[in-house]
Amino acid sequence: VLMATAEVLPGLLVPLASLPATPTSEDLAPNEDVPLTAEVRALAASLGHHPVTIFNWVHETNAFLPTYGSIQGASLTLQTKRGNAFDTASLLIALLRAGQIHARYVLGTVEIPIDRVMNWVGGVLHPEAALHVLGQGGIPHVALVQGGVVTAVKLEHVWVEAWVDFFPSQGAIHRQGDTWIPLDAR
Repeated sequence: VLMATAEVLPGLLVPLASLPATPTSEDLAPNEDVPLTAEVRALAASLGHHPVTIFNWVHETNAFLPTYGSIQGASLTLQTKRGNAFDTASLLIALLRAGQIHARYVLGTVEIPIDRVMNWVGGVLHPEAALHVLGQGGIPHVALVQGGVVTAVKLEHVWVEAWVDFFPSQGAIHRQGDTWIPLDAR
């Protein structure tokens, strides 16, 4: 099955017309992976309910685990300060939603240069080791080879889109959302 895709950031491909153009009530609602617990609400408040501050906190505070699928959700990721892309996205979504900022998951295919993949999975020294770690973690991936050398990896990945106040402040001041912005804390 072929599906038209759009590149939302360099290397991030998502199916066209797969997500609503404007926020829905579901983009603010808690769920099993995104509970709006007292701890989540308190942290979001301490971060000023500001999307940039929330994103930076999640990105800088949580270590990456190279596994695939929702394993621990927002609460346990907040507790342990580590998680895979799905778990980190759940935490980011929970904190944004606690601040009444619409947020949703986006699942797509990303193409990442091999040196970044090697760093991403724990600082391994050889491309083959990075591919092995991805495989052990169950992350669907394909090595891209050029001239007999692995140059990049195409893999399934999840990230967040947040409905933020982008025009004219480009997110620096958040009053009312007007644009879906892709956020990848991993």
